[in-house]
Amino acid sequence: MARFDLIATSTFGLESVVARELERLGYTGLRVVDGKVHFQGDERDIARCNLWLRSADRVLIRVGEFPAPDFDALFDQTKALPWSDLLPMDAKFPVAGRSVLSRLHAVPAIQGAVKKAIVESLKRTYQRFRFDETGSLFQIEVSLLRDVATLTIDTTGDGLHKRGYREFVGAAPLRETMAAGLIQLSYWNRDRQFVDPFCGSGTLPIEAALIGRNIAPGIGRSFAAEDWRWLERRIWRDVRTEARDLRQPRMALPILGFDHDPSAIRLSEKGANEAGVAGDIQFRCQEVSDFRTGVDYGVLISNPPYGERLGDPEEVAAVYRELGRVTASLPTWGIYVITSNRSFEQQFGRRAARRRKLFNGRLECQFYQYPGPPPRRADGVPVVPEAESELESAVHQPEAPTVAEIPQTESNQPDQQPLEIWQTPGWLQQAQLLLDSYQRVLGRELLPRSTDPIDEARRLYHAPFVVVSHGTQADPVLNYGNLAAQRLWEMDAVTLTAIPSRLTAEPMHRDERAEMMARAARDGFVDDYRGIRISRTGRRFLIERAMIWNLQDSGGRRQGQAATFSEWVCLDSEPETGSVGETGVAPQS
Repeated sequence: MARFDLIATSTFGLESVVARELERLGYTGLRVVDGKVHFQGDERDIARCNLWLRSADRVLIRVGEFPAPDFDALFDQTKALPWSDLLPMDAKFPVAGRSVLSRLHAVPAIQGAVKKAIVESLKRTYQRFRFDETGSLFQIEVSLLRDVATLTIDTTGDGLHKRGYREFVGAAPLRETMAAGLIQLSYWNRDRQFVDPFCGSGTLPIEAALIGRNIAPGIGRSFAAEDWRWLERRIWRDVRTEARDLRQPRMALPILGFDHDPSAIRLSEKGANEAGVAGDIQFRCQEVSDFRTGVDYGVLISNPPYGERLGDPEEVAAVYRELGRVTASLPTWGIYVITSNRSFEQQFGRRAARRRKLFNGRLECQFYQYPGPPPRRADGVPVVPEAESELESAVHQPEAPTVAEIPQTESNQPDQQPLEIWQTPGWLQQAQLLLDSYQRVLGRELLPRSTDPIDEARRLYHAPFVVVSHGTQADPVLNYGNLAAQRLWEMDAVTLTAIPSRLTAEPMHRDERAEMMARAARDGFVDDYRGIRISRTGRRFLIERAMIWNLQDSGGRRQGQAATFSEWVCLDSEPETGSVGETGVAPQS
């Protein structure tokens, strides 16, 4: 069988979940970038991944990727790709397009150039001047990001969230792919009680039942690639037969879904019946305040009203307070809530152990996680669940260790001097990641490079401009800060690299900082940031013209974000402007 470069796309924040799913399906050599997981596969893998991926949005074939600074390059490189290997003579191949941070930004013109180039390519193979496009659909997308064009063909058709069991939905529904992602980010498994006290149309309970029973989410629907003549129907029959054989029996504890709206419960029951899991779920019309249980170590996952599209804000606050009161009596339970309401923790009454930014449709949300203690076996030994950190490590390289994690050198040997912090392995590794990522993302150097990594790490650490970075945690912790950063924040290296990045800003300025980080994550970098920061002693300073960029290793795996700046103004005393020294290199210039 032919091999393909495949891409499983996902919503922002669920890339690691999709990557773990692919690993469980047996795929290796994954490359994770924003919204995409790249992997290799054949025709059977196209069918398997469409059938089995729970949190991905689509499965794409990557036909080609190349620099496209102008229309000539876009046309010529597109025409050179092997389109006739994928598109039959009667193929219907509309072209969709998008452009981000690229010189070619007129999307209709980009789509037209790609369409024309594909036609010219097919003419050479099929010896025709006209194509009727009466056959199967091959949806093509051209995506331009920083002048690099990626051309793909969609194998999925309707998005993977369309499982086929939900014809009608309630207000503010949660997508099936998002629901599956939330469940897989939790510590729930089929041996634990699952409860959703705001189940709406039942998406979370139904997805939990599909996961608990190991039912392939795409078993009841069709896909665009099923109509492609070169992808044999026998393959689709085989993967569906395999999926049916892998179904598990019913769980010992039923899944529970509650809602105060009788019409929502009716929708839930209809969806569960269509999904084939009606016998695994008990739906009930019930207020959250009426929830009682005698089960230990259960898991509650829910998508309650946000107060933006549903309900009065005061009503929503009362719901959160009641949820906090009810779950306070469940100390051994894990509690997981997604909401866009920024007052959730205040109303709920507890700060979350972890938070993860996700998008429910176009709403920016936080997934608040209170994992609770691990269950215990009959002999009292805790059963340690699969941690989210383990999920992340499956697809990301380990982050540079904090100072506390770095093994100490044997300084008691008379001929051996203790290493300075920048000379330790973790800091040397982080320095290379900072320099390489800056060059890769910005196309220029943060400081003049040499062939000696130790020399580069020394010069970066002693640079007269500030450089800091953090990792990929839900609440990112700083993992690098050069001497200029330590002086500005009035902390030593050990203290600076042990604090969450958000604490470098005052509470009132953390929202603007979060928006900046989101913009950098989306676009790759931000080169015009200004904002107020606060030192350990409470001294406030305004940073100007800061550069924020994404950290990626050589495999394209995201490792966090970094910032550099050389201008700041002290706000709490007589103005004093920091600037680049005579030997410094201003990264912004």
